[in-house]
Amino acid sequence: MVRVSDADPIQEYLARLSASLPARDADRILAEAEDHLRETVSAALAAGMTEREAQQAAISAFGSVAAVVRAHQARPRHLLKGRTAKAVLGDLFLSAWKLGGLGLTAIGLSGVVVQLMNITLGRAFTGQPPAGVRFPRADCAYWMAAWTGTHTCAQAAMLEASSDAVFLRILGGILGVALLEAYFIARYILRRRGHDPGVLLAGYFPVLAMCVFGAGALALTLAQLTGFTVTAGPGTYLSGAIVAAVVAIWYGVRARPAIRHLRRGWADHVGAR
Repeated sequence: MVRVSDADPIQEYLARLSASLPARDADRILAEAEDHLRETVSAALAAGMTEREAQQAAISAFGSVAAVVRAHQARPRHLLKGRTAKAVLGDLFLSAWKLGGLGLTAIGLSGVVVQLMNITLGRAFTGQPPAGVRFPRADCAYWMAAWTGTHTCAQAAMLEASSDAVFLRILGGILGVALLEAYFIARYILRRRGHDPGVLLAGYFPVLAMCVFGAGALALTLAQLTGFTVTAGPGTYLSGAIVAAVVAIWYGVRARPAIRHLRRGWADHVGAR
């Protein structure tokens, strides 16, 4: 445990860093950070700085606590190395929890996109069933009773689909936000108790999220282009594909360190053969 000393800025810095790091990695990272900081201080003292100036300069050069933690999290590590089965399963559970929350939140955002399409492009763009689609009579009767003033089943189905695509998706998005809030609370409690994995899937969670949302965007696009299971207007699948693609791109940017790590590992593996 790092003790905070008012007379030693480096000890204060190390204490803040210790509180921000996962317990299982803290000792190693703190030892490396302290060695680096003390070496930098020694060099600065030799250059004529005062003790306080040298310490502040060393901390500034090393980077803020947040920057150091982010850099540590961007170094993918082996998922199984030095970990118990319980820790690995807990990591997988948390990853699935976060991914599920993100997926539902993305569905909610696609509902917002549908609403914007309803306003700008008209309800037919999101709800109009393709030619030849037939609906059960019971469904038609229900929709026409709900949407008074409609004269055909297709018109009622269009209004129902364009409305449901907004309401039901936003409802799912609210559930997704609640799941994410619960997830972050759980991570906070685990971190306080020293059981938090620090980095989900050893740093490879962004790669997983990029693949999942990228596959979702591709599947929705292909479904719309081929007409597979399509019973509403093009905006229904297009809205989901847009949101999924944006999330995939976002995580693709964040996944670059892990992808570079995978490439290096693959190159080393091929070179060793």
